[in-house]
Formats: sequence, structure tokens, C-alpha cells
Amino acid sequence: MNIGFIGTGNMGGAIIRTLGDMEGVTVFGVNQTRSKLEALAKETGLIPCAGIRELTEKSDIVVLAVKPQHAKGVWPEAIPALTKDKCLVSIAAGLTQEDLRRGVDGVCPVVRTMPNTPALIGEGVTAVCFDDPGLTDRQKEGVRAVFQHTGDVHVLPEPLFDVFTAVIGSGPAFIFYLIETMIESGVELGLERESSSRMVKKLFRGASLMAEQSDRHIALLREMSVAPRGTTIAALAHFDRTAVRGNIMDAIRAAYDRSVEMGGGSMS
Repeated sequence: MNIGFIGTGNMGGAIIRTLGDMEGVTVFGVNQTRSKLEALAKETGLIPCAGIRELTEKSDIVVLAVKPQHAKGVWPEAIPALTKDKCLVSIAAGLTQEDLRRGVDGVCPVVRTMPNTPALIGEGVTAVCFDDPGLTDRQKEGVRAVFQHTGDVHVLPEPLFDVFTAVIGSGPAFIFYLIETMIESGVELGLERESSSRMVKKLFRGASLMAEQSDRHIALLREMSVAPRGTTIAALAHFDRTAVRGNIMDAIRAAYDRSVEMGGGSMS
């Protein structure tokens, strides 16, 4: 299988780096900054192409990994080399299935995807949309295999992409916000910043692994840390009195509404 990346920046480059152990895969790439492309080629074995048309001709799966506003410049070069046997996959936030179909002029099937930023370290969660009826089972499996190397993959219908954006796409920023807040709380109460940072990061890692590995409901895991008249229940009671849960849900709703307003899933 040949996979071509139009754009090898942060997310495109991260995906390419995870593909090194895929058997039978050849990776091609083009990028506006030639020096960055060549550096990535030395690191990963990627084969640089002279332009988008050459890359498209050589690739079975063409990954659109440019900013949405740059996509218009891609279509004129890509379309002449596209066929129904090829598949265009977009990781450009905000481009809908309809945008992609119009972009390729209906020449080939398209897949909309949305990886979140932990994909950069192979711990991401990616939504993929297989709504295009022109996709073959082989193409679907190929796309799924690519993104499984960056973390978990979930097949979603396009109407749920705004929900995914609000909860999962924007979610890392929410977690970083909580981590930062707890680190600052530790510093305020007397911990050295380096120690507070190290402790809080480990706290989130440990709690996340515990939640992932346990068959118990999250509420039961929370209850395991709660003792009568203890420190934890005092803090949780404060959360409840000040509607923290409701505020978090309202914040995610605001992210969802903005995603709908922006036309489908920009996380910026």
C-alpha cells in the first residue's frame, strides 16, 4: 500500500513517524518547506515527491494534511491523478465530507477524519467517517490501519463529528487546564513548582490508567477515594455546591455550539 501525505507538518509528520513498522507500506510526501520534508525523509524513510500530482499518481491513499484554507490550492494538481481506486483522506479540521467531495470533483471516495493532539505521541483518539458509499472495504481497512498507529480509532457518522470535536478534539486543552490549575494550587499551598508539576502529572496519568484498566464504573472509582468527613468529600461537596459538573457540561456544550457554527469541527 502506498500512502501519500500532502503536508508533513505537526500532525502529518506525527502520523508518518508511526507508520515505520507497517509492513508493505511505502510513504510519500510533499511539503511547502523542502528542508523540513528532507529532514523527515532522513528520519523516517519517507520518499519526497516533486509535487502534488506526482504524489497522487503514486499513492493509493492520499492524506490531506494541510490547513483548511490551503486545500483550494491542492485540488487542481491532485484531481488529474485521482481515480475511483484511490482514496482521499482529510485530517484538515473544518472540511466536511461535502467540502471534500466538491474538492475532488467526485472523482474518488473521500474520508473525513479528526485526530486529537495526543496522536502526536501515539496516544490519540481519532474519529473517521466512512459515509462515502464509494469506499471499498479494503480502503476502509487501509485508512483504519493508518490511524490505529496513532491511538484509538472510532468510526462515526458525520453528524456526530461536532460532538467528537467538543468532547475529544477540544478535550486535551480541558485536561491541560485542569492539570495547570492543580499545579498552581499545589504551589499556592507550599509545594515547589517542579515537585507540584511532577506530582500532578503523575496523578493524572495514574488516574487515567486506573479508569482505563478497571471494569468498575467511574462513579465507583471515585467513591473508592471518599471517606466520611474526609478531605476528598469536602472538596467534592464544594464542587457540587458550586455546580462544577454543570459548568463543565455547559463548557462542552459551548464548544459543540461553536463547532456547529463554524461548519464542522475546527478545534482552534
